[in-house]
Amino acid sequence: MSVRLEAIKFNHDPTSAASDALNIRRNATQFVTVPEWQRGVSVNPEDSPAAYSMQDTQGQTITIKAQLRATDPEVKSLWIRAVDPTYEPAPGPGGCGCLAFLKWLIKLLARLLTGNVLGAVKRRKITFPAGGLTGFETFELKKVELHKAGVGVRTTVWRWQYSHKKYGPWTDFETTQHRIYTVVEIPKAPWTQTPYQASNTQLPWTEVLDYACKWALLAKDVDTAAGGVTRGVYDLGPGTITYDCPGSGSTHYSAGSFNCTRFIERLKGGMGNGVYVNCTDCATIVSTFANALGADLWQSRMGSFFGLNPMLGIGSAVWQPCCGWSSFSYHEVAWKGACTAAEEVFDACLQVDGDADPTAPPHTPLLPVNMQFGAAGAGLYRDRLATPPTRPICQPNPGTRQRRSVI
Repeated sequence: MSVRLEAIKFNHDPTSAASDALNIRRNATQFVTVPEWQRGVSVNPEDSPAAYSMQDTQGQTITIKAQLRATDPEVKSLWIRAVDPTYEPAPGPGGCGCLAFLKWLIKLLARLLTGNVLGAVKRRKITFPAGGLTGFETFELKKVELHKAGVGVRTTVWRWQYSHKKYGPWTDFETTQHRIYTVVEIPKAPWTQTPYQASNTQLPWTEVLDYACKWALLAKDVDTAAGGVTRGVYDLGPGTITYDCPGSGSTHYSAGSFNCTRFIERLKGGMGNGVYVNCTDCATIVSTFANALGADLWQSRMGSFFGLNPMLGIGSAVWQPCCGWSSFSYHEVAWKGACTAAEEVFDACLQVDGDADPTAPPHTPLLPVNMQFGAAGAGLYRDRLATPPTRPICQPNPGTRQRRSVI
């Protein structure tokens, strides 16, 4: 073997998200170190994580940096590239047959769902210094499919090759695997990109992206992504989380800061802070996970002490005012913009009745996803949540608008 791959940097410019990866960490205690792939350290795809913003990389040339070592002192230069072993060109038009095209299409869809969306590493000539170890050399990516694939968490596999000539023949010398997260835009607060240092616990967590990307799989805009997160959270009931009727609707995960660590523990099948949640918890979970994908949601309240139409509270299969109560002292949701009646809400805490009369059966379940809060009598979210006499009381309270930090 003439050459060896030592390390790969995906996030090689922490001040930019246009041509490389985002600044991320694994969770509250673990930082993602760069280079993300290191010889002898990175074995599984999750050992080498990177996240990319579709909006910011659109139309840009994405690059990585790789460090190589010539293992033969006689080698002064080589051509280096990495190919996608799963890539297959579309069958040609000449008599390929519908079956061949269908098989190719299925493979393409599978790759967009779970496989390589970073394409291949474009060949370039590398000159080796005395001693054989290069610095971090820049390589361009080609056939990148981030924007075609949409939101997701996938595995990129590269087969690294070298040649003494620009056009081959090529010899394999390394295979690497990488966990690649695709988000719509740069994550919004509470997530930050600065300062880029191990002590900043508000850098986006891959443990959050593992779930947010699954819930919003294939989304290509922030509203679709936020809707997917809302459905994903609501569907956690009743096994993982359910409304805290026994505790009168107490807050369990988001009193003060959002204890995202404990919530993720719960998602993984552990105890976390228990099965019970309330509207504040749901609003915080939805906005925090959706904002990791680039949405721009807030946690904001409405109220107070307004009557309730029949609904399906998270974890419940019974149409009734939540927990059988006559009213909410307040209600909190993930909310867009200024959190007024003109903006839309994403409410994973409950399903409202989506038919012409939300006060009486029959009931049509409707999860509030990107639903305008609306004025009383407009037939929008406010009318579906609150009883007709108390709709004027169910007022937006944008003074409560916030984004809880994650711990």
